[in-house]
Amino acid sequence: MKEQNIFDFLDDKKISDKIIDFNHKNITKVRFLIPSIHCNSCVFILERLPKLHKNIFDSTIDFYSKQIWITFNNIELKLSDIAKLLDSMGYRPSINFESIENKKNNTNLLSRKLIGKLAISFFCFGNIMLLAIPEYVGAQEDIWFMENRNFFRYLMVILSLPVVIFSFTDHIKYAILGLKKHVLNINVPISIGILVLFLWSCYEVFFDLGSGYFDSLSSFSLFLLISKIFQIHTHNKILSFDKNYKSFYPVLITKIHRDEKNEKEEKILLSCLKEGDHILIRNEEIVPADSVLIKGNAVLDNSFITGESYLIPKKIGERIYAGSKQKGEAIIIKVIKNVDHSYLSLLWNKNKFNQFRSKKLFDLNSISTRFSQYFTPIILIISIITGIYWSFSNDVTKIFQTVFSVLIITCPCALVLSAPLIFGNIIRFFSKKGFYVKDIFTMERMSSAKTLIFDKTGTITDPNKEKISFVGKMKYEEKKIVASLLKNSIHPLSKKILSELTIKDFYLIKNFREIIGKGLEGIIKDIPVKIGSSKYLGITKKIINENKESQTTVFISINNKFVGYFLFRNCYREGIEKMFQDLKEYKIIILSGDHNDLEKKYLQSILPKSSQVFFSQSPEDKLNYVKKLQKNGEEIMMFGDGINDCAALNQSEVGISVSENPTSFFPNCDAFMQSNCLNKIFLFLKISKVSAKLVFCNFMISLFYNSVGILFAITGNLRPFIAAILMPLSSLSVIFFSILSTWIISRKF
Repeated sequence: MKEQNIFDFLDDKKISDKIIDFNHKNITKVRFLIPSIHCNSCVFILERLPKLHKNIFDSTIDFYSKQIWITFNNIELKLSDIAKLLDSMGYRPSINFESIENKKNNTNLLSRKLIGKLAISFFCFGNIMLLAIPEYVGAQEDIWFMENRNFFRYLMVILSLPVVIFSFTDHIKYAILGLKKHVLNINVPISIGILVLFLWSCYEVFFDLGSGYFDSLSSFSLFLLISKIFQIHTHNKILSFDKNYKSFYPVLITKIHRDEKNEKEEKILLSCLKEGDHILIRNEEIVPADSVLIKGNAVLDNSFITGESYLIPKKIGERIYAGSKQKGEAIIIKVIKNVDHSYLSLLWNKNKFNQFRSKKLFDLNSISTRFSQYFTPIILIISIITGIYWSFSNDVTKIFQTVFSVLIITCPCALVLSAPLIFGNIIRFFSKKGFYVKDIFTMERMSSAKTLIFDKTGTITDPNKEKISFVGKMKYEEKKIVASLLKNSIHPLSKKILSELTIKDFYLIKNFREIIGKGLEGIIKDIPVKIGSSKYLGITKKIINENKESQTTVFISINNKFVGYFLFRNCYREGIEKMFQDLKEYKIIILSGDHNDLEKKYLQSILPKSSQVFFSQSPEDKLNYVKKLQKNGEEIMMFGDGINDCAALNQSEVGISVSENPTSFFPNCDAFMQSNCLNKIFLFLKISKVSAKLVFCNFMISLFYNSVGILFAITGNLRPFIAAILMPLSSLSVIFFSILSTWIISRKF
């Protein structure tokens, strides 16, 4: 008889819909809350799921919200099978739909549990210390105490039991779990220290050899717990830079108000989007929430979700998942789920796997990660050698004192905290200034980048100050046709022309198509319409004045007839000349799709002499140029508008999307920058370099602290009780240095 799976209820569609983030054909992406995720080793084990099971394609962990996203083959595996697999590994999913939707409750619940543990641990520690003090001050000479010593010692054994139980749930269980998965994590030496301290202390008490080390055990457990609570508080409060998507920047969504006569558009903040709202999604825009298609032809690219780049058509009434990108004409969708900021943040934070990004010249965080992997075996070896050395002294007490001190005083928490704290605080500072960086890895790459690439249109030019004029003649009906086509595009030039035409009523469009960097086309009222470059429209130079061809132009063709072109006079952003001069220590390159020779000459005049300017660059040309530089060992930081430049931005070590009003979400970028902050990029780069140096300083302080602690421990000059008190001070010193140094930097700059 088949064994019943306690998670079988998850296979019910009504229940599974609440935790499934994406489902199409054989691919399902599900999210679980895993309260038992508590350290980097847990993340390492869970992210290896695709290697352990061939039908699991991807596993992504958000450590701070204790959530896991798993992409799997729903033909070979059911949702209940995934939950059962996690449970068998010691990571039972918490199927609490209210807490899944309210991440704040999860954090509060975790805090309450830790505070409860802290209260009990403090009670046990305080009473054990009171019972241990008499023997410290020479009570062995007191006859009454010696007659009743066993009562006090057995009482200490009882008081230590909650400490050992908490240690089992917090450390020992995960040490065993890690060993089963062939992972030697930091819980191993901590568990060895706790178990040996407890067992040896019990041995001394039961055989009346002494009072044991219950004071060291309780103090070690208490201060570990205090350090853990402080770290979680630090991460939740200080390092919350990537946990709430709406805190990054005011993403604008086009909301549709429908009445009997027409549809009205309104720009609203993403955070104001509610279930039941109707929104407009244009070509290349990301769907921000689970929705249902109610108008238009949806052709979706789900590569941000599944990694697969094939297009999926949707019919009216079909469900569209958050994170899908529309490829085609503008569509209207109805929101059926509130915006999940953590899911959009996950899409943004997804790793970009390419051969150039895998080569980091000096990744401080990876150094600390690699150090942590070797930390545990090194500490175990040192403690064993120390025990062997002191065994020749024939003093068993000295052996245990030195071994326990080594295991207790050494803790990699400070080393692991260095990069997140420094870079995390700087990211928060940047976000207040309009520069939103994805993660600490991006910060590290920023500090080492030496080559800066800039797009021109919409990046270093100000579209709000551009002057636009139309050369040719267009009737109102033709303007309406052109506006109906432009409405579907999010390109800066398309939006600019659309605002100039001031058309509010639009025609339906068929067969919409947009080729990034070239133009767009479609059929309106059975008439073919094309808008874009002269080459895209097949217009010969004889038709256009040569002087005009050298300027930014957008050509119009209606019913295969050339009707005219829009002429743009570029206006560069304020302070752009000073910005380039400040950046003269960097290699600066301009890559633009324009054909304007006059603009090229102007740019060459304001750029440092070593700079290069390349015009007439297609998106493919930009991508290939970035690859070429990377093959030569250069680390690239690129600035673009996030549309034409998306491939090159994604390929660069750091890709930054510059926007006037961020109306779209570009997950393939590493950072977003408000356009009025572009002239401060030199300041941001300078601070990132300083912060990298601070991380290294913090790292060295932590390493020095651990080295000195080990030296005192192995020479027998450090009691386990004192080591237990000093151990968390390492973490506190790193946190204090990080907060103080980054505060000074923010005040100075």
